[in-house]
Amino acid sequence: MGVWGPGNFDSDTVADGLGALTGRIVDDITAEFEDDSSLEPDEWGGEMVPAWLEILTDIAQTKRVGVTFPSTQVLIDWRDRYLRVWDGYIDELEPDEDHKVARRAVLVHTFEQAVALAAEREQA
Repeated sequence: MGVWGPGNFDSDTVADGLGALTGRIVDDITAEFEDDSSLEPDEWGGEMVPAWLEILTDIAQTKRVGVTFPSTQVLIDWRDRYLRVWDGYIDELEPDEDHKVARRAVLVHTFEQAVALAAEREQA
């Protein structure tokens, strides 16, 4: 076991654990993309995918050793597919127009932040 500092995240053991944790988040997101209907805005995946992605992005932004994070291409594919499903279904829920516009902006921002971080990580 390697320890390189006094911090809570300064060891191989914790890096492995962080990789396992973030890997599970990636796996959970990936599983929701197995069926488009699970991505609809009123379904579990439709709600949890952007929340999980924001959590994953927040963790990855720390640049801690061991973090598992999807590639830029995977994130672009997720973004495009998720937003296609969302756009195709949201009107069936008859949302307030202001909420619809604001929610979509949050979703786009969430995915774009993740894509930008993945691109940064790939360039490093």
